Amino acid sequence: MGKHNTLPHPNNRVLPGLKFIRFLFQSISRLFRPVRRDRSRFQLALPALFCCGLIFLVGQAVWIYNGVQINRKVYNPQQSTIDIPLGSSVFQIGSLLEEKGLIKNKRSFVWYLYLTGQQNSLKAGHYKFGPEFSFRYLLRELKTGRPIIYRVTVPEGYTMAEIGRLLSNKGLVDEERFQELLHDRVFLRSQLVEFAPVSGEGFLFPDTYEFAKGATEEEILSVFFQRFRQVWAEVTKDVQPPLGFSPVELVTLASIVEGEAKVEAERPIIAGIFYNRLKRGQLLQSCATVQYALGERKPRLLYRDLQIDSPYNTYLYQGLPPTPIGNPGRASLQAVLSPAETDYLYFFAKPDGTHVFSRTYREHLRAQNQLAQTAAGQN
Repeated sequence: MGKHNTLPHPNNRVLPGLKFIRFLFQSISRLFRPVRRDRSRFQLALPALFCCGLIFLVGQAVWIYNGVQINRKVYNPQQSTIDIPLGSSVFQIGSLLEEKGLIKNKRSFVWYLYLTGQQNSLKAGHYKFGPEFSFRYLLRELKTGRPIIYRVTVPEGYTMAEIGRLLSNKGLVDEERFQELLHDRVFLRSQLVEFAPVSGEGFLFPDTYEFAKGATEEEILSVFFQRFRQVWAEVTKDVQPPLGFSPVELVTLASIVEGEAKVEAERPIIAGIFYNRLKRGQLLQSCATVQYALGERKPRLLYRDLQIDSPYNTYLYQGLPPTPIGNPGRASLQAVLSPAETDYLYFFAKPDGTHVFSRTYREHLRAQNQLAQTAAGQN
């Protein structure tokens, strides 16, 4: 019979996908057929098991790949920072990443880490990501361990107790431990050897600092003291400090100037007044020292407040107080190192924060009365 150009019968055609399914079915069915003694069911089914395993692995790979991609429905590039705390497990890190939309599925993330042996390579830190990034970049960043940085601004004149509370509220220090170190003379002298202070008051230079989360109280205080010593070296360079005063006494006087002055231009004048009173053996009569003795910042002192029995009350005790009464800034340190030459002995504050200066007590009282009369006339 001759050959004819005919199409194969439809029943004889097998789609490529069906061929693979038929192969699996035939391989698995061999497990239940009688076999020759020299061949086991496992050997007959081995191709099917291999294919099943391969399918499973490919499926897992696809699942993991999809799971570690950015979740566009959740991810917000404007809020793309993430803080990973110390001691976080890979499961906790995966949850944080999924919550931020940095990945789609935390389980895929965990599976990937364990399959690649990287489950112990991620580090705590503060991370920020842009609008577009790959999973490889994400993983590389999480391995760097970028520290969580806290930015803290310490205002001029803050006491060490106020600074301790500020840092404690930021979660940076244990307040009790912080204050303990500020009274530890061995620690203080190791940091401020040329000053040998009895407390850290006056040496926590007011400035803006960046501290890494997890830094110890000792490390944080060392940053404060290092900054103070740096500024002190700058302000004392090419300056001859007033004779008869130790470095600690100069810092103490600067802290009083800081507590009294509100206008920078008046600081040297106020410093000059205090020097004049010390030379004459007069009481300093600083309200700022009384505030420190009271342990609170009162908007207005009463006469009974001036009677508090404390070595810090310069209305009762002559000379400088035992320690600084706060932490002075650069301008106050410069003021006591280069005070204005003046014959003023008295001053009082006006409502706008500036001061009226007088040479005699009578002139001082007259100026106060005039200001009171002016205020009464305006009311």
